[in-house]
Amino acid sequence: MRLTLPPPSALLGKVQSTSDPVAKRAAAALTQALSGMEYSEPFAGAHARILRALSAHSEASAAQELGALFDYWASRSPGNPRGDMRYRWELSHRRGVRMPDYAPDETAWRPWRAAEAPVLAKDPFEFEQRLATPIILTENAELLAEAAEAGDEVAQELLDEVSPVLRRDFAFFVQGLDPWQDTFALWCLTRRLRVLSMLHPMAVAIATGYAAGAGRDHGPVLGIRFPFHKAPLVSASAQLASALLALGSDMDLVASLVDFVRDAELPDGGWGDASETADVLTSLVAADLMARIDPTYDVSRVQRYLEGAQGKDGLWRALGPEAPWLSAEIVAMLLSTRQPFPLRFRWPYLPPANRDQKTRLPFYAYFSDLCGLFSALPGLAQSEVELGFVDLVGFRAFNNAFGQERGDQVLRAFADELLTLDHVRPIRDGGDEFILVAAPERRGLRVDLDGFRRDWPARFRQRFGEDVPPVAPRILVCRSRADRLIAAREQLGIRITALKSEQHGEDGILRDLGVLE
Repeated sequence: MRLTLPPPSALLGKVQSTSDPVAKRAAAALTQALSGMEYSEPFAGAHARILRALSAHSEASAAQELGALFDYWASRSPGNPRGDMRYRWELSHRRGVRMPDYAPDETAWRPWRAAEAPVLAKDPFEFEQRLATPIILTENAELLAEAAEAGDEVAQELLDEVSPVLRRDFAFFVQGLDPWQDTFALWCLTRRLRVLSMLHPMAVAIATGYAAGAGRDHGPVLGIRFPFHKAPLVSASAQLASALLALGSDMDLVASLVDFVRDAELPDGGWGDASETADVLTSLVAADLMARIDPTYDVSRVQRYLEGAQGKDGLWRALGPEAPWLSAEIVAMLLSTRQPFPLRFRWPYLPPANRDQKTRLPFYAYFSDLCGLFSALPGLAQSEVELGFVDLVGFRAFNNAFGQERGDQVLRAFADELLTLDHVRPIRDGGDEFILVAAPERRGLRVDLDGFRRDWPARFRQRFGEDVPPVAPRILVCRSRADRLIAAREQLGIRITALKSEQHGEDGILRDLGVLE
C-alpha cells in the first residue's frame, strides 16, 4: 500500500510565508538545485524531505516521487553489512554517482575547518563520507519511518532491513574514536525523533561516553586526532550539549558546555574550532544550541554572520555535496531565531517506554529533570515560567460508578486534550493530578487553560456520550522563576485543597495565584 505522507513539520515549511530575503533566496536556490532529483544521489532522502518541507511539489507529484525513490532503493541489493555498500544507497560519491551541479568535483573541495586540508587531500571521498554518513543515515531512516507510519509497505520493508545495520553503525560512534564525527552523528540523531526512538539506547551510549570524558573536569570536549589533538572543540562541545539537552541528561555538564560555547563566540558572530576563523557548520551547531537554550543570547550576531556566508547561488557549503542539507538546516535555524524564545525552546526528549502507560505523558521524574535543567543554566534560571496544577473533581466517584477501565479512558482522553496546548508540557503528577509547564518566557497559560476547561465538557461528551457526566477540571495557575519550580509546584499542591470547597459547574474551576516567590 502506498499512501501520501504529511509534510514535515519543520520550520523550513514556513519559508513560503516569511518576508526574510535570505531565507527566500535560499528556498528558491534549493528548489532549483533539487529539481529533477536523481535517485542514485547519496543525499536523495534528505533532498526528498527538503522538497516536501518547501512544498516544492504538488501533493500528488511528491507522493509519486517518494514512491519512485523507495522503489529505486528496493531495486538495489545491499552488500556486506560491514562494507561500504551495506545500504541500498551510497554513502559518498566515490563510485558511479554523478556529482550534482551545485557541488564542485572533489579536486575543488575545501574543508570547513581549514586545518583539515591535509586530511581532505589524502582521500576526499573518505573525508566526504565522514561528514555525509550521519546525515544520510538519519535523514533516510527518518524518511522511511515517516512513510512507514503513513502505511507505505515498501518503506516499512526497507526500514526493517536497515534497522540492524543502523544500530551497528551508531554503535561504532560509541567507541569514541573521533570526537567531532561521533558527536555530530549524535547531534543528527537527536534531531530526528522517529530515528531517535529507534536508536535511543545508542544515543544514550554515545552521549554517556563523551559526557564521562568531558565531565571529569566539566570542561569542553577535546580533540584526539590530528590536527585538533587536545584542542578544545566548539563543534563537539555544542553537539554534545545539544544531545544531552535532548536526552535530558547531565544538566551540570550541559551548563559548563554552554558557558564554553558562549565564551568561544568570535567577534563576527560565528564559531570555529581552535581557530580565529568561523566556519558555517560549527556556527550552525553552536547557534542552534544557544538560540534554543538561552533566552539572553543575542541571536543577531550569528544571523549577520550566516547571512554573509551565504553563497552567490543562495546556498551554504561546508564541503560541497551536502550543500542542500546544510542550507536547509541553516534556513530553519535562521527562521527559528526570528521567533520568540518560547517558540524555539527545545524540550528534552522522553522515549515512549519511559512514559506513563495510561496517559502516555511523562512521569513526575521528567518534571524533576526539567527543574534541574532550568536551574543549571543561568540564562534559563532567571526566566519566568508559567506553571499549572490540575486535578479532576470527583474522579474517584466516577471510577466507582463506571469502573476502573472507564476511568483510565477518561485519564487518557484528558491527557490527549492537554497535549493540544501549544508550547506547554503536560506531566502526570500521579492519580488524577497533572502538572503543566509552559516554555520559559511563554505567556497566556491562564487564558489558554480557561478556554480549555470551558471546552472540556463538550469534548468529554463527544468521546463518552451524552449520558456520561463529565469529570470537571480543577486548575491552579501561577508564575515562578525557573529555578524555583519545585517549590512552586509544592505550593500549588497544597493550595488546590482550598478549591475543593468552592462551587463549580461541569466546566470546573480555575484560579490564578499570580507570581509565587
